[in-house]
Amino acid sequence: MSSEAVQLRFPARAEYLLLARLAVTGVARRMALGRTEVADLKLAVTEACSNAVRHAYSPDGSGEIELELVASDDRLELVVVDHGAGIALPVPASPEPSERGGMGFAIIRAVVDELEVGPGRDGGTVLHMTKLARGKERVDHRSGV
Repeated sequence: MSSEAVQLRFPARAEYLLLARLAVTGVARRMALGRTEVADLKLAVTEACSNAVRHAYSPDGSGEIELELVASDDRLELVVVDHGAGIALPVPASPEPSERGGMGFAIIRAVVDELEVGPGRDGGTVLHMTKLARGKERVDHRSGV
């Protein structure tokens, strides 16, 4: 399979998170990923997008989330971008849960093979997650994470 990309842009509102999950399901089916791995990726993208919904924009929910999924023979790249307030970097390796949440990055780290978190070009936050196809070596990148 050659590299294929799917791009979505949707309002930063909770009711649109299902679109992200459905896109992950569709793209992941083209790879050698099992049901559990696909479910894990859906959870990871939900956590990433939920963080943008909850923290990136003002309480009125104005703003949008960009999701890019790039599938190739050996990996699935998931990139979630918001143009909101941005996140304090580096993200703690073991965040403490609070009333506002705090476990999203720990969940994402547990189910993807690579995670990079950084600032967007024009503000906001970029999460770049990678899931390797079965039989590929797991890499732990901690650049800013």
